[in-house]
Amino acid sequence: MTSRRVRASMVAILVAIVLGAVVAPSAFAQPAPSLQGGSTFDPPSASIGDKVTFAVQVTHPDDVILKATPPNITDVDVITVTPSVTTPSVNGMQTTTFAYTLQPFVLGTLDTGPVRLSWLRADGSVGTLDVTGAKLVLASVRASTDQALRPLKPQASIAGAPPAWVRPAIAAAVVLAIALIAVLVLAIVRRRRVDEVVETGSIDTSPERIARDALDALGAPRLLAQDDYQSYYGALALTVRTYLAARFGFNAHALTTRELERRMVSHGVDRWQARLVGGLLERCDDAVYARRYPEVASADHDLTVAYEIVELSRPRPASIEGQAALA
Repeated sequence: MTSRRVRASMVAILVAIVLGAVVAPSAFAQPAPSLQGGSTFDPPSASIGDKVTFAVQVTHPDDVILKATPPNITDVDVITVTPSVTTPSVNGMQTTTFAYTLQPFVLGTLDTGPVRLSWLRADGSVGTLDVTGAKLVLASVRASTDQALRPLKPQASIAGAPPAWVRPAIAAAVVLAIALIAVLVLAIVRRRRVDEVVETGSIDTSPERIARDALDALGAPRLLAQDDYQSYYGALALTVRTYLAARFGFNAHALTTRELERRMVSHGVDRWQARLVGGLLERCDDAVYARRYPEVASADHDLTVAYEIVELSRPRPASIEGQAALA
């Protein structure tokens, strides 16, 4: 009898423990926080392309934190997301506002539907809250039968901005300044060109000038190999013959050295000058064809002789020729 009572007592204790484990959490669970919310559009009606503000406000206890995500609404672009703002606590309650700048682009009535928020309480409990959505009326700015063109909206004026004539005046002043600078630069350039023409005079295209430029291009001889001698003396002979042909008017390239001397004498050139030319051309032929190369100093002297031939053959003024004849 005693053992049966003990067994019955143990069964009762186990049942009480099981019932306590099941019933206790629900008995001690905290109730959901008191949350009240709503949403609005500002302005409540707009046109396509206008920017509107969609705000969600929720009043909640101090120990509750709210989280919202940008609304996912078709035919609407979310332009900006304003950080949430929470008012100071009053009697243990606060108000948190979530704001979004939207830009719709389809006519009709826009219904956001319920907006779901997530909440977290200080004791660790979490949950969600569906806030009643708002509607936005998107009306057309013109009637369907209105086909008349409308003037553009006037430009917006900004407080403190300069008068409207300031910008055109500044642009005109800049253009005028650029034009004056351009005219001044052109005048200076033209003045310099005129001065250069006056200083330099006409371009010298005489046979003497052309021959001297060709001899200047030869420069000081750098005779290190046989090819150097041949190219140097070949250019020297070509320059002298080209000059004589241009100065005296006969084909100096087709004449032998002796024939060239006789032709120069027949054109009034002194015999010693003709012999000077013949001697230089013979040394050029020896270097080019016979490959007899003189010393470097002799090659430099031959360049000087070529300069002398050009200067001696230069036409003299009539006054100088008259003085030479009287002498």
